[in-house]
Amino acid sequence: MTDITNFVKIFKKIAISKSDETVFTDFLDISICALSAGQYEEEYLLIVKKYKKEEVNLFCELFAQMIIIMDNNGAGLTDCLGEFFQQHLSRGKHGQFFTPEHVCDFMAAIVNPEENDKRILDPACGSGRMLLSAAKLNRNNYFFGADLDSTCCKMATINLALNGLTGEIAWMDSLGGREHHWGGYSISRVYTHARIPIIRKLTAGEGIIINSEPYNRTDVAEKPKIITVTQAKLDF
Repeated sequence: MTDITNFVKIFKKIAISKSDETVFTDFLDISICALSAGQYEEEYLLIVKKYKKEEVNLFCELFAQMIIIMDNNGAGLTDCLGEFFQQHLSRGKHGQFFTPEHVCDFMAAIVNPEENDKRILDPACGSGRMLLSAAKLNRNNYFFGADLDSTCCKMATINLALNGLTGEIAWMDSLGGREHHWGGYSISRVYTHARIPIIRKLTAGEGIIINSEPYNRTDVAEKPKIITVTQAKLDF
């Protein structure tokens, strides 16, 4: 289990006068703004306006602590955000238990995405653990995830970006059609020399996932095929 003790200590200092859910959501939104190359500056300012100066400084400390944990002694690809979410927010509510890391590693090894330039999809990605495990085998692929929970989508997006992985996270019901896609995030290297990919928000109906099979079908009489493999290759 990932040790998030220092992350929790800083977080609790911010959440003294606010709910854990509110602070965590604001932290995720602040992090996405920070990783967007200034695209969402106005949104960032609106969020931090709700907090005192010392609390904003604590958010900076929290971000730094998240990076230290995610660095994992240089190995990276560890899920600080998902661990916190499970322990302090979801606590198993609504069945939101994330797959343990060693099981994710095992499943990724079965799929074996070792070739370059493959597209790896997890249609119920949670905080992105399966995608991180796939990246342990080969970082030179494109990583795609989808989830019904917007908070999970944000965690997965940050996990991909801070680990230097490119791809897309869709906020959607993977078993539904286009009307069940509400947006998402693109994680790409806008600047070829950039070490960390840039996050860009996607609107409903925008993105690679929703415009690929089976979701780009025009014959609405036939329901889309259900993706049953936890990590499948997008066929486009």
